[in-house]
Amino acid sequence: MSPSSDRLEQIADMYAKHDDELHRLVRSRQFGHGHISPLVVDDACSFAWTQLLTHDYVNLGPPRWRALAWLTTCAVHEAWRLHRIEYRAAPIVNATVDAITAERDTGAPSAAELAEQHARLELVKQIPERPRRFLLRLALGYTYDEIAAAEGASYTTVNKQIARAKRLLRSLEQADAERTE
Repeated sequence: MSPSSDRLEQIADMYAKHDDELHRLVRSRQFGHGHISPLVVDDACSFAWTQLLTHDYVNLGPPRWRALAWLTTCAVHEAWRLHRIEYRAAPIVNATVDAITAERDTGAPSAAELAEQHARLELVKQIPERPRRFLLRLALGYTYDEIAAAEGASYTTVNKQIARAKRLLRSLEQADAERTE
């Protein structure tokens, strides 16, 4: 059922008066590592306004802050969803490893350490992309909380992905050791 013309006028009036405020409210929220794309904010706010059209139980009468609070909650939830998708979509490749490494200054290793690290990195490349990304951040000294914030994931997800990566790395190291014997 489509909204009545009176409700459409009320929503149009609210949109004209409060759209900028809604954008500001969504931008002011913390999203994981603190950075959120302006496109995500726009999409989330548009989604909230569209939802208001289809949810006729939302009271548009005074005080207007109730409807604005509902819009803000709806937009923030959508922004979180879009932010997680956007963050997970960026695959880590060898060039990105250099960028992540640049975030943490780990000092200069010896030649023997470099050779060992290079051999281990070759094994790490065989781990699926997502757990590899989590493991690389751990190896660079990030805490689980920092990894969760950077990846837009929960602490439990970080723990599971790192455990999976370590398990895969151990099996790859064991296979590599058997192959070299």
